[in-house]
Order: sequence, then C-alpha cells, then structure tokens
Amino acid sequence: MPLRRSLVCDLSEPLSKPILALLAEFRLMVNRGVREALETGRTAKGSLTKFSRTLARERRVHGAHAITAVETALSLAAGHRRRLRRNPRVHVPYVRTPFLTADDATFHLNVDTGHLRLSLRNSEWAGLDLRLSDWHRRVLAGRRVKQLRLNENRAVLVFERDAPDPYEPQAVLALDTNERTLDGVLVEPELTKPVVVPYFDVATVQLRHFARRWKLARKKAHDRRVGRTLLSREGRRERRRVVQRLHLLTKLLVAEARERQAVVALEDLRLPRGGGRGRRLRRRLSSWPRRELHRQLEYKAEEQGVPVIKVDPRNTSKSCPRCGEVKERRSRVGRVFVCAKCGWRCDRQVNAGLNICRTVLREVLQGPSNSGLGGLRLDPDALPNDAMRLLYSPGDAGAHGRSGRDGSDRTAFPIG
Repeated sequence: MPLRRSLVCDLSEPLSKPILALLAEFRLMVNRGVREALETGRTAKGSLTKFSRTLARERRVHGAHAITAVETALSLAAGHRRRLRRNPRVHVPYVRTPFLTADDATFHLNVDTGHLRLSLRNSEWAGLDLRLSDWHRRVLAGRRVKQLRLNENRAVLVFERDAPDPYEPQAVLALDTNERTLDGVLVEPELTKPVVVPYFDVATVQLRHFARRWKLARKKAHDRRVGRTLLSREGRRERRRVVQRLHLLTKLLVAEARERQAVVALEDLRLPRGGGRGRRLRRRLSSWPRRELHRQLEYKAEEQGVPVIKVDPRNTSKSCPRCGEVKERRSRVGRVFVCAKCGWRCDRQVNAGLNICRTVLREVLQGPSNSGLGGLRLDPDALPNDAMRLLYSPGDAGAHGRSGRDGSDRTAFPIG
C-alpha cells in the first residue's frame, strides 16, 4: 500500500508575476467553490464538475487547477457544516492568503537542478527554482511527486512511497499515555517487565512558554497589534520545541518496537468536555500533546511495518489485571492501585498498561491469523516485586524515569 509523505522546500528566488497571479486566482476559485457548495448543498466532486469547467474558462487557468480548487472548497465546506452543527453562528470560511494546490499533471520537477515547470493554462508554462538539499534528493530519488502545494514563501512536495508489510508480532508493548510519561509493560515469550518512557521536557517547555505569554499579555495589554505579534511568535517557538522532542521520543519507540518485533498497543483517548475540572487542569489538558504523540507514533510505525493497535481506555486505571475487579470510583485509586479483592498492588499507571496488554492479548491477537503470539500470556505475578509498589517518588522523577532497586528490572527510554 503506498504512503503519501510531504517535503517542505524553500524557494531560491521570489515567485514571478504569472505564478503570483495564478495563486491569487486559485484563492478566488476556492472561495467561489465554497459558496457554490454551501448554496446548492452539494458534497461530491462529480456534482461540481460542470462548475469547475466554468471556473476554468472564466479565470483562464488550466482545467486541473479548477478541479483541485473545487476539491479544496468541498473540504472547507464539509468542515463548516460540522462546526455549524455545534454552533449555528459560525462564519462561512473565506481564504485570504494566495496559495496553489496542483496535481502532478500540471507540473514537472527536475530533482537534480530543483527547477519546476508549472502549467498556467493550455500551452503556457512558468518556471521556479526550489532549494533542494542532498537529503531532499535522496528522499525523492526514484519516487514520483504526486502533488505540489505552493505559497509565496515555500513549496511542499507530496510524494508516494511503498509501505512495508507489517511483520508477525512476537511481543506486545502496551503503553498508557499520561501527561509526562508513557507507562506500561513489555511482554515477550520469556520476559515480562514494566516500561517507562518519560518526556518531562515537553511539560517543562509548555510551562515556560505559558509564563512568558502571560507576562507578554499583561505588558502589551495597551497595544493589541504588537501583543498579537509577540504572542504568535511565542506560540510558534513552543510548538517547534514540543514537536521536535516528540519526534525524538517516537523515533526511539518505533525503533525499539521493531527491534523486538513487538506490536504497540495504545489507548484510543477522547477526553470528555467539562467534567468539573479546575481552570489550571483544563489548561494543562488542552495543551497536552497526546494527539500529536499518537499521530507521530502511528505514521512512523506504518513506515517501519510496526503494527499499532488502539484499545478502549475505559477502566484501565481502576481495574485489577489479575482478578478483573473494578473499583467504583476513579478518584479513589490514588498513585498506587490496591485491589480489595485479591490484594494486588501496583503503580496506577503501570497497572493501566497491564490492563491494555491484557485486552490486546485477549480480544485482538488471540486468533489463527496471529499464531506467533498464540502462546504469549500476560502473568502479572511474573513482574518483579519493585513493579508492585510505587516505582518512584514525585521528587525523584527526572530524566532517568522510574526504576526499581538496581534498575535491572525496568525498560526506560529517556529523551532530552
């Protein structure tokens, strides 16, 4: 199955006037398409084929550009309809920045020189030069660029690559996603051990930039224009630093899973709204990059052929992995889970990873198509004694993660 990936390239020189005019025309066609889709109630590209041909004739552009503009308009209209169900007062989307999305039939890229020829209309072309590094050329070698996304400052090349077939898993790496760590268990045919993947640096970066934005907002309260500029710059810095740390973390995790031939099991997290949370907790949860973390894990695992399974997170933190007893209230669990029925005692986050692994082995991987894991079983009692109590004190939680007495019974992947 082919995978689509993107490469961001800088422009060697400013765009020429014909290309800038094409970007402006494409923006206008997208806005016309949004209004047409919303006024007529159409949702399929085929229903707007005649409209796209009319656009191409009116704007005197390549017909493929008009079709792509209509596709973009339909996606914007679909998002507007979803928002309209929640809030009837939302505004109709309107594109203000000139841009272009072009299919492979309308451009040609020379990877060696970085020169790109773009079709404006029938028998009329314009050229631009991209700044391609040796790494860009290695990635694009032997691959066909399927789409071009262009604006006044940069170009994005979308290409296809073949995805490897997922291997037959021989182990399970089950992880519970928390605000500062991924906690769980690694189960192999001859090994069962707790796993801790800390990413404390992400929360530290977010807290530091939150304090900076708070100070800037108060200092520039009298000048909203300057305040918005400074706050936007601070937000971009925070996002870049957070995403870079998550890339290091997910790359390490996927490499470790591939080396052990393990399937990665994650929670399908969907946080409910409200719930009586305080203001600080709502702010922390809104900035918690759980979706970005899972997104990076999934696409990198797909590139490496690592299977990824998502399970329902319900009752993972308050269920006993040994006897199945479920506590009535989540707030009574605390940092250490203690089962009142069988006496099982374990760190709450590691306990959630055990339940995720138990769900995967019981409901997902036990079958004729997964013979490699047919004899794999999760025995909570096989874990070291250090995993059945609080593995770290809050004051000792640093870059070394959680450990036992000598650290020989844990698997930790620190970053930073």
